[in-house]
Amino acid sequence: MKTSRIAPALALGLALTSLPALADSASCTPSNVAVYSSRIHVKCAASVAGGIWYFALPTTDTAHANRMLSLLSTALAGGRTLSIDYNPSTTAGTSIGCQSNDCRLINWVAMW
Repeated sequence: MKTSRIAPALALGLALTSLPALADSASCTPSNVAVYSSRIHVKCAASVAGGIWYFALPTTDTAHANRMLSLLSTALAGGRTLSIDYNPSTTAGTSIGCQSNDCRLINWVAMW
């Protein structure tokens, strides 16, 4: 009996259609890192994606925020470049003080 390869492909196709909007990645040389009660953020030396200067993270998960702050501060002090993954189409960061016109929430960050 032959095994059908269509069923797994269909299952994968259905799973992909239920995913949220795709994220984007920005190259950012930090010019400022700030800490507020509800968020930490990094300001890039140049805007990305048509006017996004800031990338923010809520401080609700203290351990995660501290690790992120350490990475952002190290990049700022060392003049290093960050790769920041974010969703360009969401303005969910407004709930923590991120402005909808120039700020997006951070998904993940890597330093180069």
